[in-house]
Amino acid sequence: MLRRYLIGLFVIVSFIIAQSSDSLIDNAIELFGTRHLNSENLAVSAEVLSNVIEQEPENVRALYELSRVYYLLGDEANTKKDKLALYETGKKHAKKAIKVDGNSKWAHFWYVVNVGRIGQTKGVLNSLASVPEIKKELDKVLKLDPEHTGALDVKAMLYYELPGLLGGNLNKSLEALNKSIEIDSNYSLLYVDMAKVWIKKKDYEKARWYLKRLLDILKPTYMADFVLDDKPEALELLEEIKEK
Repeated sequence: MLRRYLIGLFVIVSFIIAQSSDSLIDNAIELFGTRHLNSENLAVSAEVLSNVIEQEPENVRALYELSRVYYLLGDEANTKKDKLALYETGKKHAKKAIKVDGNSKWAHFWYVVNVGRIGQTKGVLNSLASVPEIKKELDKVLKLDPEHTGALDVKAMLYYELPGLLGGNLNKSLEALNKSIEIDSNYSLLYVDMAKVWIKKKDYEKARWYLKRLLDILKPTYMADFVLDDKPEALELLEEIKEK
């Protein structure tokens, strides 16, 4: 089984290796964007992007997309040790991308996502310690692109997770999420996060509305995220609050 998988991987990589770096990166994005169809796609995507970087060490797009892939791999890992190793690798690639191009919004974004995951995985104190850096990076992304929905979502959840004394504010969280949904109404994660905020505010009717709205999305911006993460979490939250 493993041998067959490795042969398949070799064939895929060999087939695309002759393409331009931009085409290879496009292929890698398509692979991790369809990981809900084939669980091997994420690993193949990492291999393709690594090959691009081996040939072009300062390819910013390949670096930040590989950072993204390592974040996804970290989320899939089963142990804390494995998660941290993968997030750290993702952080490293994004940091290198920033060094090459300090104005790459995606390099800063995937850097901050991996930093946030590292803090969450290590625990509350480490999460709090990383807050100043996270805020700084989010400000940078939103300065480069005020309508960056991913950064707005991270900002919203920072307001959601932080204690009030440290800047937590559920109304500001809702404000950021509303802005994101206005920009991209098919971004399914936004509805999950909106529901979490309303649950924390104990308005379960509004939480249910957003969760049901997510389930009605026909063309999610990120289909793999919708299928593997957001829809299952929405169904789980609906079950948790069905009697409230």
